[in-house]
Parts: sequence; C-alpha cells; structure tokens
Amino acid sequence: MQASSSNSSPAAESSTASHASSFLEVNPDTASTYLDPNATQDQHAHCLDIAAHQYQVCWQVLNITGYINDWISFNQAKCESEDMGFADCFLYIEVHGGANCTSFTGRSQCPSPDTNTFLSRTNGAHSYYVAFNIWNLQNWFFTYYLAVGEANGLASDNINMIARTLDLPLPKSISIMDVLAGLAWAFGLLSPSGYAEKIPTLGEKIVGFGAQSPGEYLLRAVQNSPTLTRNILSKGDLGDADLQIAEMGSNLARITAQLQTNIQNAIIMVMTNFTLFFDFVSDGYFSTQIENINTVSQNVTLALNTYLVSQALQDDKVIITRALNTDVNQLQLNGSAYQYDTGCGHGYDEWGMCGSWWYDSTNNISYGLESLKDMLNNYTDALESLFNQGITTPELLFMNSQFCADAAGSTQGNAPGTSLNTDNGMWNTECISNMKICTWDQVNMDTEHEFTDCQKEGAWAQASCGASLEIVQWTVPASYIGPYLTSPTFQGVVCNKWGKGMGNPG
Repeated sequence: MQASSSNSSPAAESSTASHASSFLEVNPDTASTYLDPNATQDQHAHCLDIAAHQYQVCWQVLNITGYINDWISFNQAKCESEDMGFADCFLYIEVHGGANCTSFTGRSQCPSPDTNTFLSRTNGAHSYYVAFNIWNLQNWFFTYYLAVGEANGLASDNINMIARTLDLPLPKSISIMDVLAGLAWAFGLLSPSGYAEKIPTLGEKIVGFGAQSPGEYLLRAVQNSPTLTRNILSKGDLGDADLQIAEMGSNLARITAQLQTNIQNAIIMVMTNFTLFFDFVSDGYFSTQIENINTVSQNVTLALNTYLVSQALQDDKVIITRALNTDVNQLQLNGSAYQYDTGCGHGYDEWGMCGSWWYDSTNNISYGLESLKDMLNNYTDALESLFNQGITTPELLFMNSQFCADAAGSTQGNAPGTSLNTDNGMWNTECISNMKICTWDQVNMDTEHEFTDCQKEGAWAQASCGASLEIVQWTVPASYIGPYLTSPTFQGVVCNKWGKGMGNPG
C-alpha cells in the first residue's frame, strides 16, 4: 500500500511496498484540518456538513488526497502487520472493524457509512468521504457485474433484430476478445464525464443516459495497471474460436459469465491496492451516488449493439460517407435547382436525420451510408428503425467512427487515442464503431473523383439511368452530395435511386 502524490495518481502498482522512512508520527485523524485553501468558505461549510451533502467537488475542497496520503503513511505498518489491503484496513481502523468491502461475497458486511460515526471527529468528514468512496466503488462494481448479466439478455434479443433491420445475412466471424473488450470498456466509452462529453445529445435521446457516470476511470485504472487489464480481459475457458454474429445469442451468455468472473476478481485487486483505488476515486466521481443498474445495463447493451451494427455493415461492404461544410437540409432550401430531390428541406427529425443523411450540426458535416456492393442502396429506413428501437444512436455509429478514424490519422481507425496493450494484443477502448469514412469530392465532376480520400467504387458515375442514350446520364450513390447534384453547368440526367426502366438493381 503506497501513498500518492497530492496532485496526481501514483504510477506504481505494488500495494505492499514498505516506506518506513516516510511514516508519519502524527495521526491525520487528529491533525490540523485538511482543506483546499483555494476553495471558498461556503464550499468548505457545505462539504464538511456530511449529513446533508455529498458532492463530487468535495474531494478537492476537503483535500481528501492529502488526508489519505497521510493516513497511509501513518497506518501502513499496522495494515501490513494485520495482512490487510487498503479498503479493509481503512474500515477496520476508522469504523472499528466489521466491514468487508473487498469482494462481492462480503456485500452484506459492506453497508453505507453512517454519518453519525464521523461527526465528532476532527477530520471526520475526510474519513467519511474515503469510507463512502470505498462503499460506493464496491457498489459500482457490483452494479457493473449485474448490468453485464442483464446486457446479455438484452443484446441477445437484439441480434436477430439487427440482422432483419439491415437486411443482412450477418455471416462475419468476430473475435471473442472483441466482444469481451466491447462489454468491458462500455462504461468508459459511454460515461458523460468522459467520452460521451463529446456527444451530449445522447442524454437527450435516451432516458437516464445522461446521468453522471465515472466509467472512464475503469479505463484510466487499466492504463496504469497491466495486471488489472489482464484480469478484466481474461478469456478463462472461452477459447480462441471466432464467433458468427448470427450465433452471438447462444454464445453471449458464456462471454458475459466470464466477464462477471473477471469483475469479481478485479474488485479484489482494486480494494486491496491503494494505487488502483486512487485511480478510480481521485477526481471525486465516487463521492456522489452512482447511477442505477437500469442505466448501467443500458450503457453496456448500447455499446455492444453499436459494435454489432458497425461490424455487420462493414461485413456487407458498407462505408460511411460525409460532406464537409454541408447542411444538407439547408442545401435544399437555398433556392438553387438541383439534379434530383434530396428528400430534405423539411428540417431534421428527432435523430438529426433528413433523407439519407444524418447532420452533425456542431461540425457542419452531413453523413450517410454507401454500399460498395450496390451504391444505390438507401439505408434511411433501416437507420431510423435502429435508432427508434434504441439499438444504437447516430452519434455512436457515425461520430464514434469519426473519432476512431481521427485518432488513427486515417479514413478508418483501429486504435483510439488511448489504446491498451495486453497479453492478448492491443485493444481499442473507444472504437465500438470503426467504419471506414470517405469524404465526397465536392469540386471535381468526372468519372474518376468520387472521394477526396478514398478510391472510387467501380460503378461510380456510370451511364445507367435508363434515359435516352442521346442524353448525358450518370448514376451516383444514394448518399451522394457533390457537383453532380449541385452544379448548374451539368446538362444531363443524374440518378441516385432506382427508377423505372433502369433494370435490376442487383
């Protein structure tokens, strides 16, 4: 068990290293008060009133990091002599024994700390917040454990629905480890205080989804601890065989059961090792009540569903297309005459969709999907159905792929900004959707320039509209935005969907 810097998380992983020379002789529970001098008196008063307030900011206002570092230095020898890890030792000393928050088997012995126990102490508020964080973190891990089990049933029910909605056979085999990692890192991906801060509309679209969630600290903790990573991603008896997406329903139970076992092992590590414990709690997120199991289950299920949708589309050779600096709805309203009707001009629906496109209003980008097998495939109805059924969201499908590609510096990302090196390879902690993204060429109008950053597809700008052969004619993808649509100089016929006389689209 090691003390940590008051300003940063410790890097070392050992939980029992001896630092006798740094032991304190003054008990921090009776020493001068630990308070952040930069906090206001009102903040001090609110945070010291533990009977009425538990705030995230109180970790900093009360300088809990300073207190807990001194507590470890003062009590480390006693903890080691009793052969206790951090959490049990802290509760043994501060609550006078009887508590066990190290494992799920001890949950009946891990009650929420009673404020009355701490009120009369010099630094009772500090001791209370540490005890509350221990209890809250244990409760969060147990909620995670239960949520993974619930996500198994929810995601299994959705697999066939995804196949039907996208009208795909879903033959692709996927790695057991990919599914295990997708479930394991779902918290960090979707928690609003972390990744989802970039996609705030999630909270508006899904009830309860915007609740504060400290899940990104799971990602931070595994960054600092390869051992924790190995435990979370342990395959156990799952083996190395790939899975067919169509068979996921029958196999998901085995994967989630293994992850639940891994979570049980992880809580023991975190509660025993102060370094890992500090990685989770040091920013104060566990100083407030965590979200309920329904919200957590929804987060985990949504992450897995999005991963399955992304993989299914990629297996059917579908890419994401985008038009930069383009509001496709406004484009239809600017008074210009276009080669065909985009289906927009009436505003965006509740998901930000109009016609074949989803609009990222923050970055002024219009996204769509294109099948490289059949560029006239239109995915509007399928996407709307997936969104309406709560399978995924446009932010997760489109923007997650965009973040993933940006982090990789390519049109398609396989690694996020922060990746994990494990015994099983490198795993993506952000890329639950990692579809290829190609940018429309909005300048050139010829048979060679479909995209600015991807190769053109074979059927691009082919003469197949079914019009008179004497008329110049081109066929463009359903999600196309470029000069074949917008140029007033083009004299001919452009089609972006199948019409009469065009033959068989397959």
